Amino acid sequence: MSNTNGDKRSVATDALETLGTIISSKEKRDAIHLAVENAVAAHTLYAGQDVGLEEGKATIHAAKLLGIVDPFVKGPIHTGQRFWLVVYPRQIHSLRHVWTHPDFPESPDLVGL
Repeated sequence: MSNTNGDKRSVATDALETLGTIISSKEKRDAIHLAVENAVAAHTLYAGQDVGLEEGKATIHAAKLLGIVDPFVKGPIHTGQRFWLVVYPRQIHSLRHVWTHPDFPESPDLVGL
């Protein structure tokens, strides 16, 4: 499959398949989508820590770890603060993009946001 601009490269990506592993020199520049969830810190957390949810809050002590604390946050995330929980790669069963445009009505998913 080629892109509509005449580019012969495939639109498929390997980066998401190899994210979280050691890669070789054959992998090329890419872009990926990662699922994120608005989460509340159960206790002080730091960028990149593995977390799960317990009683609706993100914690390193969860029985099942689901992802990591936003790796781009500078400094600690304190108890009760909100942050992006970045879901581990290859765990999402369905992915859908929601967008807005001034000439289209708002999606029902966005009402009240």
